[in-house]
Amino acid sequence: MSLLIIPKLICAAIIALPGYLPVPNQERTVLADLKQNQQDITLSAATKPVQGMYSGITVTWNNQTKLFPWENISEPAFYPELVTANIDGKAQDELIIILTTGKGTGVRDSAIHVLQEDWTEIPVGDAIEKARNALSSVYKEHTATVEYTINIDGKKYVYSYPMDGSGTWFEEASVGLILRYRVQDNKLIAEIPVQVSPGTYTGSIEVEFREYRGKLIPSEVSYIEDP
Repeated sequence: MSLLIIPKLICAAIIALPGYLPVPNQERTVLADLKQNQQDITLSAATKPVQGMYSGITVTWNNQTKLFPWENISEPAFYPELVTANIDGKAQDELIIILTTGKGTGVRDSAIHVLQEDWTEIPVGDAIEKARNALSSVYKEHTATVEYTINIDGKKYVYSYPMDGSGTWFEEASVGLILRYRVQDNKLIAEIPVQVSPGTYTGSIEVEFREYRGKLIPSEVSYIEDP
């Protein structure tokens, strides 16, 4: 065989490698790991974040590795969360990866990815849209107080606050500035606080997901009032 042909064959083989094979070994920062139920899972990223964000996250799952174009805040307090659970109700557990992609006063953005062992990702529906569709409110100003009458999924709640209790009161109760996820009893739940000012919360709308035609869609809505 000609020596000129050999490099071409090597290049062709590299191009044909499936995406789940190990990526080249390089210095990385471990963001999360999970070792339980015969699962060995690690999330890692480049050691040098850019503008406070890690971009490009590698998932190592039982000795197979794949790089994803995901982002997460570089502060350790906001590192990703890993959970394995059977949230689609089918044969095997899924890997649930919860990322924090933004934060600030009265703001927290999260992203979620649900992977199966063959690296197939299960799409997750929009919980914030579901919460917004379940929420309506009326805002009233009185001499020394502000009042919100909030309707959530057909139930009414009334809240009153001192006028000077916040520098800014929203004209209506708002959701979407903060989004968190959790897994409980093999169920995926989104927690979405209801805000009437940047720092004032009446409670949280919780959206539970269920599997439907290969997707996780927002299903049941409940409301948990703050103490």
